[in-house]
Amino acid sequence: MRHLLLIPALLFSAFSQAEWTLQPSSALTFLTTKNTHLTEIHHFRSISGKVSDQGMAELNIDLTSIDSGIPVRDSRMQEFLFETNRFSHATFNAVIPVEAMNKARNGASQTLDLKGTLMLHGNEEEVTVPVLIVPAQDKSVVITSLQPVLVHADSFALTAGIQKLRDIAKLERIAEVVPVSFSLTFSPAQ
Repeated sequence: MRHLLLIPALLFSAFSQAEWTLQPSSALTFLTTKNTHLTEIHHFRSISGKVSDQGMAELNIDLTSIDSGIPVRDSRMQEFLFETNRFSHATFNAVIPVEAMNKARNGASQTLDLKGTLMLHGNEEEVTVPVLIVPAQDKSVVITSLQPVLVHADSFALTAGIQKLRDIAKLERIAEVVPVSFSLTFSPAQ
């Protein structure tokens, strides 16, 4: 009898420790401001990621998939800002406490400060972002930034690229601090 009671507990434990994969409904957006008062929204069409059963999270951003709404600007950002011929991807790695994912799977929303490392343009920086983790009815989990992550161009050797874009577009200025927000949906791997 005691062995029969252990079986559901073991099954639940294995189920609650499953790996999670990023779903296509996820979004990562950022804002750029030029000439002081014109702010535009951009996103990446291709992002991928996973959270391991130990809580190791990885988000991979395909920088060649930049979508600013203007194809010529996309190609200029790829060439001069991101230099995608050398740095085609950015990554964010963090540890999400296993208990946080388990609580979400069991229906509890929660907030936490997600600490990780952003690797972009051959440089890396420690980043902390407050996030909201919300369970969905389909057993997926949505992790949303509660505040934008402020990415400073000089931390990632992107200043020269911004200056080049400014010169090409004949702009007075392009902001060198960019707010980045995300809403990431993870589903248990099948």
